[in-house]
Amino acid sequence: MRVFILGLAWGFLLLLVALPRAEAKIRHGVCADCHTMHNSQGGYTVANGTVYLSGPIPGLLNTDCIGCHTGTNTGTNTTPYVYSTSPPNYGANGFGTDGDTLAGGNFYWVTQGDDHGHNVYGIAGQDAALGLTPPGGTTMAQQLRCAGTYGCHGDPNIANPIVSMLGAHHADDSVIDGSTVGKSYRFLKGVLGYEDPQWEYHPTPSRHNQYKGVDRTSETDIDPSTISGFCARCHGDFHHGSGNISGNSSGWGSPWLRHPTDYDLGNTDPGSEYRDYPGVLIGQTINGVTYTQGTYAPEVPLGSTNVANATSTITFGGGAIITCLTCHRAHATPYAKSLRWDYWGWPGNGKLNGCNACHTTKD
Repeated sequence: MRVFILGLAWGFLLLLVALPRAEAKIRHGVCADCHTMHNSQGGYTVANGTVYLSGPIPGLLNTDCIGCHTGTNTGTNTTPYVYSTSPPNYGANGFGTDGDTLAGGNFYWVTQGDDHGHNVYGIAGQDAALGLTPPGGTTMAQQLRCAGTYGCHGDPNIANPIVSMLGAHHADDSVIDGSTVGKSYRFLKGVLGYEDPQWEYHPTPSRHNQYKGVDRTSETDIDPSTISGFCARCHGDFHHGSGNISGNSSGWGSPWLRHPTDYDLGNTDPGSEYRDYPGVLIGQTINGVTYTQGTYAPEVPLGSTNVANATSTITFGGGAIITCLTCHRAHATPYAKSLRWDYWGWPGNGKLNGCNACHTTKD
């Protein structure tokens, strides 16, 4: 009997050794990468000194959004880094697609000047000129956060940024339908889109985010599932509203009062300059791909009604939709107004002007 029990014990021990360690989807690593059971390790509190908000942190987390997403992207990291404490490399092409930044840019640049991006609490102080009022919107009660009621990600009905995100990183996101935070594009609740698995590190025409857009027919139309409709939660006057966008008597179309979004270039004349997209980028070789007429350009991305996957060729009529992210990045860039390219420095900077990807005859 003793031999039998001893054999069972050894068998159980070998089974434990053979079992893989528990892994969290978001980090592809052990649970302790993100969590702490008691906020204590080696006689020290885990959270204090590693986060921009004082601990302990809800969800047994050992750091907050900023703490987790601070670093330098290499193309092999399994956590997307959106903030660096030293200057990031925006790349040589001037559009930020061949350096070490991701789709949203990098919050580092807003620490160098308010005009470069979103002033997120914990990274930068509130905008000295704008205060708590986002351009085209109404005054907020608090400075912008990463998530929650006063942020972009998470559940907008929950004020606490961490609590608004609970469970999202472990959710099954194989289907992006906007029903929950975890099933929404980039955890932007209700937003649809296709997510590049590398967060647009060195994107190509066939590997990139696919942003949801609609081809609307009125300046008062708003679809909250589109990326531009999401931006309009804070910057509403720049997206929709009677008399805000179009000076056309029909309520939609040229002459424009503000640059349109959720507008498909397929509405333009077949022989117009817009049909030559990506214009100034034609003939350029970026990340190993040489662009031709109709090539989808991650440098000046267009949205689409179908976001089942990344499209490599532009189709006029549901696949060439101007969005807020066609011109801007969501976090920050080295350029004014969080623009993707250095419009203000052109042409003296010797770089290409992204405006000419659509306005092809005005270069």
